[in-house]
Amino acid sequence: MPESASAKSFEMKWGILVFFVIFLSLLSESAGAQYSETVRSGRPGQSIDPFGVGKGIFQVQSGVDYFSYNIKASDNRGHGVLHNTVIRYGVAELFEISSLIDYQSESQSISGGETTRSGLSAFDLGGRTHIYSGSGLTPSVGFQLRVRVPVLSKDYEIDKLAPRFIIVTSQNLTQSITLVTNTGASWNGVDDMATGHYVVNLSFPLAGKWGAFIENYGNFGSGKFETRFDSGFAFLANNDLQFDILGGYGSNKGRKDYFISVGVSCRTKGNSGFE
Repeated sequence: MPESASAKSFEMKWGILVFFVIFLSLLSESAGAQYSETVRSGRPGQSIDPFGVGKGIFQVQSGVDYFSYNIKASDNRGHGVLHNTVIRYGVAELFEISSLIDYQSESQSISGGETTRSGLSAFDLGGRTHIYSGSGLTPSVGFQLRVRVPVLSKDYEIDKLAPRFIIVTSQNLTQSITLVTNTGASWNGVDDMATGHYVVNLSFPLAGKWGAFIENYGNFGSGKFETRFDSGFAFLANNDLQFDILGGYGSNKGRKDYFISVGVSCRTKGNSGFE
């Protein structure tokens, strides 16, 4: 059967995004070195920074979330556990490839009746490129594109490829406070409607090897706006190993969300192993 106009339009959209990230990665070759003396992780929190892991670096970021929600008006409540893993590899100093894998199990209760579902809820492939290295209040800029692949479990299945992109900035407000912003959009793999999303993150060091953050994040589209807050701590065990804990809360139009998460980030440098 011939493709519908909407399907062709959707494929064109994510095709343009793929071309865009490749084009930006070529431009970014003059942005400067990426490698950091300590591990740079997307954990803890919702935001990502504009930097890649560095050429030849293999990095894993993994965590377990417990979440719950309730909607009093409809006697709707639920809870579950999410296992999230991100794998990153530096193909070049300023460009990395990555994958995201989510496995989720949850239960939902509506007016006394309970349903459960579980399985692979996300499998994304893509990459990140660092476009510009700023200094002080001048932000560094990056771009990430991943595409969710329709290989998910039955409870979370999608019909087609679902692109999601993020434009990232990072700047030093003071010697100890860093501001990171993420803005972008994603498609759900079921229809052609896009959802916008944002994150505003403030990170700062604490005593010794401890760091902390606070952030606001949310999504918007089709007349809907939802916002949430989270905060947490990271402990740098050594240059290549970090542990974290965080929690978050949201209240939107009668729905209240809570979550707590613990995780670890580690990297290897070619064949040299951890420091």
